[in-house]
Amino acid sequence: MVLRVLSRSCKLTTALAFGTVGATLYSAEAAPTHPAHSIKHAAPLGSASVRHRNAGHATSRTATDAETIKVTTRKLPTRFNTEQHVGSSTTMISSETLQQRAVITTTDIQKLAPNLQIETQYGSSALNFHLRGVGFNDLTMNNTPSVMPYIDGVAYPISSMTSGPLFDIESIGVDPGPSGFTHGQTTTGGEVRITTKAPEKQFHAGIAEDFASYNRSKTDAFVTGSITHNLQYRLAAELLEGGGYYTNRDTGQSLGDQHTGAIRGKLAWQPDEQTDVNLTGYWSLNRSEAPGFRINNNLSAFAGQYGRDLGYYQTGWDIKPAFAKLIGYHDTKPQFNDLNWGFHLAMAHRFRFGELDVSSAYDAVQLHEYQDQDGMPYATADDYRTQVANSFTQEVSFHNLKDSASRFSWDAGLYYNRIMQKQNNYYDFSDYALRGYMSETRFSSPQETFNQYVTLGYKVLKNLRFVGSISHESDSRQFVDLTTIHFGHNDLNFGTHGALANQFTGKVGIEYQATPTSLFYADIRKGMKPGGFTANNTVVAQQAQPIKPETILAYEIGTKNDFFSHRLRLNAAAFYYDYRDQQVLGNIVVPSYGSVGSYVSVPRSTIWGVEGSMEAHPTRDLILTQVVGYQRGVYDQFHSINAAQVNAYYAKTGIWQAFYSNYHGVDSGIPKISMNGSAVYTIHVLPHYHVLFDVDYSYRGAEGLIPGNPPYRTVPAYFLLNSFLTFEPNSRKWSATVYATNLADRKYDLTRSQATNVQTAISGPPRFVGGRLNYNF
Repeated sequence: MVLRVLSRSCKLTTALAFGTVGATLYSAEAAPTHPAHSIKHAAPLGSASVRHRNAGHATSRTATDAETIKVTTRKLPTRFNTEQHVGSSTTMISSETLQQRAVITTTDIQKLAPNLQIETQYGSSALNFHLRGVGFNDLTMNNTPSVMPYIDGVAYPISSMTSGPLFDIESIGVDPGPSGFTHGQTTTGGEVRITTKAPEKQFHAGIAEDFASYNRSKTDAFVTGSITHNLQYRLAAELLEGGGYYTNRDTGQSLGDQHTGAIRGKLAWQPDEQTDVNLTGYWSLNRSEAPGFRINNNLSAFAGQYGRDLGYYQTGWDIKPAFAKLIGYHDTKPQFNDLNWGFHLAMAHRFRFGELDVSSAYDAVQLHEYQDQDGMPYATADDYRTQVANSFTQEVSFHNLKDSASRFSWDAGLYYNRIMQKQNNYYDFSDYALRGYMSETRFSSPQETFNQYVTLGYKVLKNLRFVGSISHESDSRQFVDLTTIHFGHNDLNFGTHGALANQFTGKVGIEYQATPTSLFYADIRKGMKPGGFTANNTVVAQQAQPIKPETILAYEIGTKNDFFSHRLRLNAAAFYYDYRDQQVLGNIVVPSYGSVGSYVSVPRSTIWGVEGSMEAHPTRDLILTQVVGYQRGVYDQFHSINAAQVNAYYAKTGIWQAFYSNYHGVDSGIPKISMNGSAVYTIHVLPHYHVLFDVDYSYRGAEGLIPGNPPYRTVPAYFLLNSFLTFEPNSRKWSATVYATNLADRKYDLTRSQATNVQTAISGPPRFVGGRLNYNF
């Protein structure tokens, strides 16, 4: 009888182990296998070996003898397998991919996701995120972005707080479409979620040194481990120097060198088995030189001396003594002096029926940025901007502990954000005949946002799930004491203005798990972005009036599929956006002043497109990836300034007069095609060593800005080719890499803009050749 009981117990335990293996493959993420680790050496799927503690004949065993069951599973070649069972078109990027594709700053992320643009506004630290054609250009960052950046779950409405170096990153997720239904703040365009690496229980440390062209060096280091059995730490830092590739056309001086440093510390505490407490603190300093502006076309009085730059990396700058004295500037080169720091506290407690998450964050930024936006040694558009701001975020959310077998799921929460900021924007127009003065625009802007959300999911069948979400967001912001001073001319005070948004948004969706590795989904989402203000160089009361909130009704269908034991992954999505009151940076014409920038609303426009991604592991040593995005945008109702007519009329009469054109059916100018792909091959050169060889590329289509502007504002398409070669042991304890970015040395522009009568561009980086050494302790 004892033997029968033991036999039944063994069979039951083995069966449970086999079932767990299968569930792991389809419902939880399996750790990726490095290409150097041969899959064929792993045990077959679901294999088990039974080891007896006492060797001997079965009849000699007693009821106290123990049996040990060892289950060995094959690790999946793909990453982010859990996300394959979520009905969304999220693009997930691993830390390994970020390193291999030379992603150094936040703007580099656009090389890895479809229909994504991340650009600096006039070369400043202000980042403009655009996803599926939805985005917002904001130099002063006093408005809410259409695409919200997140770091470790904390939203950053002030985008300059995310413009520092990317280091010690675990993963990045790019989520297109309206969001804010399960966390954070509502958006119309989506999210870019950056997750940094967490503390580990085992001691682990590493250092990496990277040297490249133009005297660029990048040093990364981290250390992690346990302080006690339930308290872990992680400390990571990065230092980035050099890399400036712009040259002063008159003096030969270089411009654009990086001088940034950042450090991040984390503590993870588990006071009991059901509670996690995480504390993060960070500090980042940016004293880099500003990027140079290349002259594309010069319509100013200095066109005879400084026409179009033939050298792609030429620029120029200077600062007038009077302007330097006004702003307290003690250098001649355009440069930044920016400081970011903050603390995040997150706590989670698991109850029997759900998990409670509470997080608090305080982030602060101090910006001092001087730029010569005309690219000449004349004062026609010299800009100095200061910003002192802080953001406090509090979020409380509650969700059930999701189980693949449970029919019902729910998420509910409250999000609160308060921002306090003061800004001063100085311009030197003293060499510009139409103005001839220095100016300052200053204001303060308190803001409060409160979002409440609920998301419910229900499985009507084992493989068919419905999802419904609703959120309500209220946003209140003010423009306090908005003042513009034209030194030696006049003072303009526009008083205090307010804007209030109060709207419901939501989502309904369906998910069908056709097979354990094939998901089909469809959803309809409504998103909202609050209104805001034009704050840069305000000269008329019309600029100070708030713009309306924008909304999007988004339709999406998609599918996610893994084939051939997860060796081939094919994901695809199609979308259609009904866009209302789209906020764009346009122009208004002031009769006594000229054309000035101001935010305007597009009553109605549409955006549609498709996205697809492929990841293939045809052999154990070859990995192929391909991402494709196609999108189109059209204005349905839009009357905008016709700049060509305005300029022609002024040239003829000397009078600034507004002329409008109807742009119904006109393309909105978003890049139509974005693509990136890679091939990584592992060569086993020695029994315990291997070489990784990569060739990868990225392509972005041409981008046009608001209609009615001359063609110079179209940023041409560009194609970039990169490659790397890494030698490392199978243990990956160390590695040595040589690499090249922009291998073909293509000449391309990151952005184009206009400063008074000078049309300028910021050139993209030339070919960089470098080497990287990495050692792990």
